[in-house]
Amino acid sequence: MATSQTSAYVQATVAGYTVKTTPTSSALSGATDTLVSTSIASNTDTIENKKIVAGMDVKVAFSDVAATLVLQVSHNGTDWADAVTITSDTTPNVTGVKTFLVDLTNIYAPYFRIHFNPTGLSVGTSGTAQFFYAFT
Repeated sequence: MATSQTSAYVQATVAGYTVKTTPTSSALSGATDTLVSTSIASNTDTIENKKIVAGMDVKVAFSDVAATLVLQVSHNGTDWADAVTITSDTTPNVTGVKTFLVDLTNIYAPYFRIHFNPTGLSVGTSGTAQFFYAFT
């Protein structure tokens, strides 16, 4: 199981919210690979101790498995731990936007990231996706 990382987030402002979206990922090289976003530094994106909107936009469908989406934390941007399960089933075989309310109340860390398929289920190699999150 290998981990692929998306390119850096692109920022927009919508109705007073900061919305960040990654470019569309490349297809995974192995069926049990995982996909992570670039790190989110809490000193520039103030998402600690808040409720945010986050999720993924499946552009090309993955296999039909109950792959999870989690928000992870890190003290150094290298070593990661799961903090919040965003959803236990992203329905990756269905294209389109999957949006979730993520409760980060009482969660503090220097870095965050979004991680798709952290348990290494067989999601195939044809799927692509974007990650996003929004906060005030």
